[in-house]
Amino acid sequence: MLNIALLIQLGLLFAVLLLLVLILAWVVTKRRSRSKEPSKEVQAMISDAKFEDFERPSSVVAEQIEEVVKGKLAGYPDLADTVLDFGTMPDGSIDIWVNKRQYDDVKDIPDERIRKAIQEAVEQFNVK
Repeated sequence: MLNIALLIQLGLLFAVLLLLVLILAWVVTKRRSRSKEPSKEVQAMISDAKFEDFERPSSVVAEQIEEVVKGKLAGYPDLADTVLDFGTMPDGSIDIWVNKRQYDDVKDIPDERIRKAIQEAVEQFNVK
């Protein structure tokens, strides 16, 4: 009689353990399925970014903003040779370089057209 009760308890314990393993496997599967491909909007942003070999380390966001600024400046023939590089600082802020000179703040850039192009590009990105 004691052996039968012990077998029943072991069977119940095994069933509970099996149920816990199945629940854990389901939770892990659900978490993995959430981390699918980025949305189409994010994929479009990533495709806009261009990483050049000579550039400082930067995030995709900084590269995308850089490309938008370059596009805005393309309309000014006298700025055609302007070298822009947007890096990413350890705190996540954008490190701005214009013609190999680093600027801590957009306001410090002497050419108003460049300042305006950067401000518009950042605003455009923040709307997305």
